Parts: sequence; structure tokens; C-alpha cells
Amino acid sequence: MLKPRLIFLHFLLAFTLQPVYAQITSTPTLLITAPTDSLRLTLSEAEQLFQERNLPLLAQKTAIEASRAAIIQAKLFENPVLSIDQGIYNPTNGRYFDVTKQGQTYVQLDQLFYLAGKRNKRVQVEQLNTQLTEQAYFDLLRTLRFALRTSFIELHYKLQGYKVLQERTQAVQRLVTALDGQYRKGNIPLKEITRLKALLFQLGNQQLSLLNEIQEEQVELRLLTNTPATTTLVPVVNEEALTNIEEDQLSYTHLLETAQENRYDLKAAETDVQLQQANLKLQKALAVPDLTLGANYDRQSNFIRDYVGLNVSVPLPLWNRNQGNIKMARHEVDRSQQLLSQQQLVVENEVMQAYRKAQEAQKFYASFDPNFRQDFDRLLEGVTSSFVRRNISLIEFLDYYETYTDSITQLLELSTNRLRTLEEINFVVGKPVITY
Repeated sequence: MLKPRLIFLHFLLAFTLQPVYAQITSTPTLLITAPTDSLRLTLSEAEQLFQERNLPLLAQKTAIEASRAAIIQAKLFENPVLSIDQGIYNPTNGRYFDVTKQGQTYVQLDQLFYLAGKRNKRVQVEQLNTQLTEQAYFDLLRTLRFALRTSFIELHYKLQGYKVLQERTQAVQRLVTALDGQYRKGNIPLKEITRLKALLFQLGNQQLSLLNEIQEEQVELRLLTNTPATTTLVPVVNEEALTNIEEDQLSYTHLLETAQENRYDLKAAETDVQLQQANLKLQKALAVPDLTLGANYDRQSNFIRDYVGLNVSVPLPLWNRNQGNIKMARHEVDRSQQLLSQQQLVVENEVMQAYRKAQEAQKFYASFDPNFRQDFDRLLEGVTSSFVRRNISLIEFLDYYETYTDSITQLLELSTNRLRTLEEINFVVGKPVITY
């Protein structure tokens, strides 16, 4: 009694969920290919939008302008200081604020002069800080461009995978519709139509899962290109160009040289060493006292009337000779040199890792039969026809279908992984040396 009930429950579940199958196979199409909101983009067009409209890049550009303003500030001279001492009340004539010759007025003008080249050293420090800000911008550009290009390619292949699943689902749906009539006539058993509907449900779930991944890639691309949330981005890719990519001419030595010239995080580490050395020179210069020159005029209170004098003031470096800051600056120089050596080692290892991964991926991709997908499509059509004519069993038919779905998924993943490894080469060397 259990088996008939179990079969009936399976049949009831499949029959009840049949409208859901149709919804799964139809609704995602509207979500992906909405014609009013679609924007077709090539990779170069996407990069152009990215560089023009990406908000983190624009924010970093603003930081560069702010750091350049610090250079202007460092070049400015100190303002002169004017001091005036005016008597409030003159008891000899009873006048308040007497500015005549009988009143007392004292005027002093001072100008601070930096010695030991402090001003130029401050300017050099700010210039190096500006270089660091600019290099941070280009390193951010490198990182975000890698995210853009990988997301672009992954979206392209996921859309292909979705299209394949959609076509297979529609084919199974047609088969289920046709066989459902045969089942009602009693020509085929319940277990076959139930198993086919379960396959249909499985394909629908795979579509839904892939659709969620597609939406995640859409969000990533929209954020990177600063496009509205209602816009659906559709990558336009030349498949022939993707297939014919050749990176064999790139050697590890060439890639490493390119990275050393174009990796701005490495340049930033080099600039940081220069910055700390410049700061050490500045701290040593700050130990030298500065000179203040001034002139003063005293109308009544000095030993002669209308006294004019010259002021010279220099702080005496008896206790504070900037010893702590100088010692700290020396340690910062050592620290920056060690970080530079570490960054050089990081770059070398990243280039080697990306180079080897790309070689292995390309080797495996080259060994794959390019006609596999077309051959498998034709085979699957023949299998479907054989099943309809009852030349093969349901188990054989389902096995072919599962093998086909897994194989196409693996093929698309292989293509995605291959291009991702190539993009990793572009990322680790700092510029797109592999284009398509």
C-alpha cells in the first residue's frame, strides 16, 4: 500500500508544481532582457564608463587635488607680525589715546625666517605625499579595473549558461506536455512522467540559482560603472577574439619587468622610502633654531625720544633639539625600506603565481575539443528523439540530460576560469597586457 501512495504523492507534487515550472522558465527572461532598460556594452565601453563615472575613483581624484593644495600651503612664507602699544591715558594733558607727540606709542614689526632649508624640505615632503596620493589612485584604478573586467566576463558566461538552461528547460517542457497526454491515455507509466517533471523542476531551480548569480554580477557592474539600478547591462563579447587569445609570447621575465614599471603599490612603497628620508632631513633641519628679525619704534618710553631699534631673536637649543623626532624619523626610514623589500617580494610571487595559473588554464583549454558543444547538442537532440520513439529507456535519457547539463556548465566554467587567470596577469603586472 505504501508504494502506490508514494507514487501518487510524487505525481500530485509534480502536477501541482507544473505552473511553477512555467513561471520559472518564463519570468527570468523578463528580468534579464527588459528591452527598455537594457544597455549593451563592449568591454572597452564599460571601461570608459568606469573611468569617467566610478565614484571611488572620483573621490580619490579629489584627494589628489587636496594633497596638491598642501604643496601650495608649504610654499608660503610666514606672515610678518605687527605689534602696537598705545597709551590709554596721558596725565600731562588729560587726553585719552593720545597719538600726538606728547603721547606714548610703541610699534614693532617682526618677520620669522626659517633656516637650514626648512621651507624647501617641507615642500619636498608634501610633494612626496602628493605622489603617494596619486599612486594610491592608480592602484585603486588597477584593483577596480580587475573587478570590472572579471565581472564583465563572468556575467557574459553566466548569461550563456542561463540561455542553455532555458533552452533545455523549454525542450523538456515540450516533452512533458507531449507525454502528459500520452500518460492520460495510459500509453506511458506514471513513474516516467513524474520523473520528467522532477527533471523539469530541477532545471528550473538551476535557472533560479544562476539568475541570482547574474543579478549579483549586475549589481557589481552597475556599481563599478555608476549606472542606474533599473538598467540591465548586457556584455557584448567577440567570442572569436576570446578563443584566439595568445599569451604564450609573454615570458615571466617580461611580465615581472612590466610589473616593476606599472605596479603603483610598489611605486608607493618606493615613494614612502623617499618620503621618510625627506622627513628625516626635515626633522634634522627643525633642530636648527629659526631667526626672527624685527624693527621697533618707541616714541616716549625709551632712553631717547622717537627711538628706532632692530630686533634679532633666536631660540637657544639647550634642551629641545628635536632629538625624539629625529630618532623616530630614522626608525621610519628603516621600516619603509623593509616594507619596500617585502612589497618587491610580493610582486615577484604574484607575477609567478598568475603566470603559472594562466599557463595551466590555457593548456587545459587548448586540449579541449572546440566542437564538443555542437556535437553534444546534436547528440542530445538525437537522444530526445530516440526517447520519444521509445528506442532508449527513461534512465538513459535522464543520464544524457544530466551529463549534458554538467558538461556545459563545466565548459563555461573552464572558459571563465581561463579568462580570469588572464585577467589576473593584467592585474598583477599593473596594466592590460592581454587584450580582447
